[in-house]
Amino acid sequence: MESTRTPGSPTEETLLGVEAANPSATTDDRFLRFGLGLLTLATLQLELLDARLLSVLTWYHLSFMAVSLAMLGMAAGAVLVFLAGDRVHPGAARRILARTAWLFALAVPATHFWLVRTPIPLVDEMRLAEFLPLALAIVVLTIPFVLSGAAVTIALTRVGGRIGVLYGFDLLGAALGCLLIVPMLNALDLMSLACVTAAIAATAGFCFARFAGASRSLVHAGTAVALGLGAVVNVANGSPIDVAYPRGGAVPTSSAEISTSNAHSHVMVMQPRKGRPFFWGRGEGAEGYRAVSSMMLIDGAAGTAVTEWSGDRADLAWVAHDVTSLPYHLRAGNTAIIGVGGGRDILAAIWGQSRSITAIELNEIFLDLLAGSHRDFAGLAGRKDVRFVHGEGRSQLTQSRERFDVIQMSLVDTWAATGAGAFTLSENALYTREGWRVFLGRLHPDGILSASRWFHPGHVSETSRLLALAVTTLLDFGAERPADHLALVARGRVATLLTSPTPFSDADLTRIRTVSEQMGFQLLVLPGQPAKHERLRAIAESNSAEELAAAIADPLFDFSAPTDDRPYFFNMLRPSSFRSIGNLPNADVMSGGGGVVWGNIRATATLVALLGITTVLVIGIIFLPLLISGLPKMSAGTFAWSLAYFSLIGGGFMLIQIPLLQRFSVLLGHPVYSFSVILFTMILFAGVGSLLSDRLTLEGRPWPVVLPLAIAALVLAEMFALQPLIDATLGLGFALRALAVVVVVAPVATLLGFCFPIGMRLVGQISQEATAWMWGVNGACGVLASILAVVISVSAGISTNLLIAALLYALLALPARALARRAAAA
Repeated sequence: MESTRTPGSPTEETLLGVEAANPSATTDDRFLRFGLGLLTLATLQLELLDARLLSVLTWYHLSFMAVSLAMLGMAAGAVLVFLAGDRVHPGAARRILARTAWLFALAVPATHFWLVRTPIPLVDEMRLAEFLPLALAIVVLTIPFVLSGAAVTIALTRVGGRIGVLYGFDLLGAALGCLLIVPMLNALDLMSLACVTAAIAATAGFCFARFAGASRSLVHAGTAVALGLGAVVNVANGSPIDVAYPRGGAVPTSSAEISTSNAHSHVMVMQPRKGRPFFWGRGEGAEGYRAVSSMMLIDGAAGTAVTEWSGDRADLAWVAHDVTSLPYHLRAGNTAIIGVGGGRDILAAIWGQSRSITAIELNEIFLDLLAGSHRDFAGLAGRKDVRFVHGEGRSQLTQSRERFDVIQMSLVDTWAATGAGAFTLSENALYTREGWRVFLGRLHPDGILSASRWFHPGHVSETSRLLALAVTTLLDFGAERPADHLALVARGRVATLLTSPTPFSDADLTRIRTVSEQMGFQLLVLPGQPAKHERLRAIAESNSAEELAAAIADPLFDFSAPTDDRPYFFNMLRPSSFRSIGNLPNADVMSGGGGVVWGNIRATATLVALLGITTVLVIGIIFLPLLISGLPKMSAGTFAWSLAYFSLIGGGFMLIQIPLLQRFSVLLGHPVYSFSVILFTMILFAGVGSLLSDRLTLEGRPWPVVLPLAIAALVLAEMFALQPLIDATLGLGFALRALAVVVVVAPVATLLGFCFPIGMRLVGQISQEATAWMWGVNGACGVLASILAVVISVSAGISTNLLIAALLYALLALPARALARRAAAA
């Protein structure tokens, strides 16, 4: 679909075959304009709010479904208005518009209250009954967008007003919605933000009521005030109405000391308790240590801990027994830590006598806690040897000119990332070939990159892929024998991989053996010592890309090094393996005992189910009403060309938007920022293109054919330019990186904006009755393509979407040429 924000276009008065009433008063027009701007602002804000909500309720990778559901609902709402025909005549349209906006305002808090208080169980046994709650949640999420789509369509096509000015307010509101969502997510919990969004929609209803001259405009104003007060009361009382069942499980709110949220996550800090210190991989000799710790629960599932510390280094002897602390047994100097969390790795670096510690954290909540409420408890803020940095780890190290003795990232992910394959999660940027080139390039020659991941000797685990990533990067750096640069040590379910730009010295190897013997660590890979696990041995001993390819070859699992184009480190299943779920080796999938593999299976099954559920909804709320209304009066050939045209632009648009959201998540540091900047840019500039399209003369001109070919060429050019752009700008500040994204996306978005209105003009010249069909087909293909885009990215790489999109737009020249000829003849 040509835009996810509204189904409107700037030339609807002439294109859609709908008679618009002439405005009778300037004041009325003013209320209409502001009402439409507020309505689209609320709609885009709701779309991005739902992206965050879905990442909390289910898997992180399902956040993209917010785009699909917004398109689905908006397209369905528009189709319903078109099919209503004369029942939404200009005389009644104003009253219907005000009522529909009011219903939209009521639907937002009602549906979201149900969603935050109702458990949506995760798929465990892949039975039909397990998918029903998810299907119901999708339907509930779609309802407000149907109402919004109907209201926007009425405002643009049925009540009068200057269409160009109205479309300008439409775009302005949608763009503001994209920009405001990040600060509002940082300030409010999800339910309070839903109330604020609904209050904005109710204010739009008030404007529409005044435009209609309705006597009940005070009802809309009262609704807006009540919703705004509801948000204030909820925040003032500590957000008692918030997500109660993240990932389908209840949150232990009764033992929470602090509960706070931002655009990244919701964090609860539990009451402190004295007991064993927090370990990732606890070694021998640590049994007698005790410490006071507070668990920190992230989105109800992932966790870390903040430990009370007096400031005396002698009190940190316990951290030496964790397998993740291994690098500090070897190096003391400048340290960079990616992923601060509760400060656990900082304590290890202090114990290891690091001279300076650069602690990088993407989620500002943790930095605020360590520097604020838990400043005295943790004892880390204010130390001369510790510097907190708010930002994404790879971006910060790209900007840095420092060289480090240790760069550490210990289990930097979330529970959902490990299980779901993290199809859009920001941590993926840390586990790619390009990312590790940055990390190794920031080390002193004998420095150490320490990465800890989950490990299980009896199951397929991430450790094999982590080792392959290290070997690949070392080969990129020209290492003759990568095995000499690697040490892989495990304890329990955690393995720590040490990678150095130069071979480890004999002293290093002796120290690793001594510490491992003392702590009971398992030596998995070490120079001069044969590895016990065959695959780990084969990967570590690979001295060329060809040898590595042979070592990681597997028909079911993907152990290859992720890249920025295919950054799904946590997703290890090959597409072919889904056909053999019950026979996966060492997965024990039907009992959920396969760790990351089982999580991958559940996530993939959910993705397939979503495609099925969405297809049913597309048929039920778009195609079924269209079929009941009957086919338009045009020849079968013309109808087929028309369907082909709008199918291609609907699918092609989303095969461009979704991969741009994914690729620029790396550059901008988090999917929330990518959503905000990409949607803002594509909405604004696609709207500009749509407005400019009205100036084009189509009769006898090649524009309908030239524009699709120009889009195809530009998409191909950007596909090859994306990685160099990311590499060149990743070290810049956020504002400059966002500007670079706008500069790259704006040209293609502008050209994309031409296609929909040009198609409507051509079809409208042939048969004005085809409007609803074309709108519905465009929206339906956009919805389905948004889901397929994720599947394609995971299985074949993000750039494959852009390649397919370029092909679709090149093919668009064929139906465009055919429709242009038929329109000229008509």
